[in-house]
Amino acid sequence: MTARAVAQKIAGPLGQPVVVENRPGANGGIGMQAVARSKPDGHTLVVGTVSTTVVPPLISKNISYDLFKEFTPVATMANTPLLLTVANDSPLRSVGDLVAAAKKAPKTLTYGQGAGLYRIAMEALNHAAGIDLLAVPFTGPAQAATELLAGRLTVNPDALGAAGPMLQAKRMRALAVLGSSRTPSLPDVPTMQEAGFKDFAFNGWLGVLAPTGTPQAVIERLHAEIAKAVQTPEVQALYTGLGMESTVLSPKAYGDEMKKDMARYQAVAKQAGIQPE
Repeated sequence: MTARAVAQKIAGPLGQPVVVENRPGANGGIGMQAVARSKPDGHTLVVGTVSTTVVPPLISKNISYDLFKEFTPVATMANTPLLLTVANDSPLRSVGDLVAAAKKAPKTLTYGQGAGLYRIAMEALNHAAGIDLLAVPFTGPAQAATELLAGRLTVNPDALGAAGPMLQAKRMRALAVLGSSRTPSLPDVPTMQEAGFKDFAFNGWLGVLAPTGTPQAVIERLHAEIAKAVQTPEVQALYTGLGMESTVLSPKAYGDEMKKDMARYQAVAKQAGIQPE
């Protein structure tokens, strides 16, 4: 949805149609690889997330591309607040309740592993709290959310935009925000840091990357048009509805952010004992 909204806005200024093609699979690896192998002329781009860019090398041995050698950052488009959710009828009312329940019944409570970043965040919680929530892998966040609502998962990390409709419908509740600050959309939901987990901060983002070798002038033009598109009322309204926060970083700042995230999450993965599989 976000990619299509921006694509519609940049097509006119660029003087050509911008087609958005879904390439699911392998934690985003199929789409990433397709763009890495494409001609670096600015005509083939990829929308990346934390879970499809910096996290895969930390959890998988079978990565067919090198993020920092084969891609050039163009621009970020949005930040995506992440939540720890439960079904509305869950007896758990706080992160403290979850930790207490997990300690009372070790290795019986579960979480949905619908994206790479979610696994890193939840294993960081396991390590910090001294508990052992069991990961249940899914092909994507939507499947994990469905299992949570069906009562087959204890908790589920998810993006605010994805969980929002279920929260509004009173089918889900949010125990905490996984980032470092509360989100305006859910002002009463505390952060994990407020729940007692110092330095716990996991945020999602969306950004555009091009194949390495794309001319700098093309990168700059694409960045400028994406930045304009993100600030239009229509895209802003979409982001608000999805619980996203518009953020446009320069190509250099975006690259620096990815490197910083990879270093931080690599340390988290090592601390939590996560090995590439």
